[in-house]
Amino acid sequence: MKATIDLDERLYRRLKVEAARRGRTVRDIVADGIRAVLDTPPVTKPETGAPGTDAWYGSLSAYAARAQEHDVGAMRASIARGRKRPAS
Repeated sequence: MKATIDLDERLYRRLKVEAARRGRTVRDIVADGIRAVLDTPPVTKPETGAPGTDAWYGSLSAYAARAQEHDVGAMRASIARGRKRPAS
């Protein structure tokens, strides 16, 4: 099937150079790119606002499970409670 795709001139030049470098056609490179996008599962982002979904929160999930409240002060207190003291 034929399709017309409007590409930026600089992008198309880069595509042609890359195709030539690989000894392939522009059509092959574009088809491979489309396959790569379609064969890769989409990245899903966690819902925002739910406990345990913020990037910083996920790394502290073990401490967060023991926290009564989920604000920064409560998290710090939970971390402090959970730290093991070095053996003397």
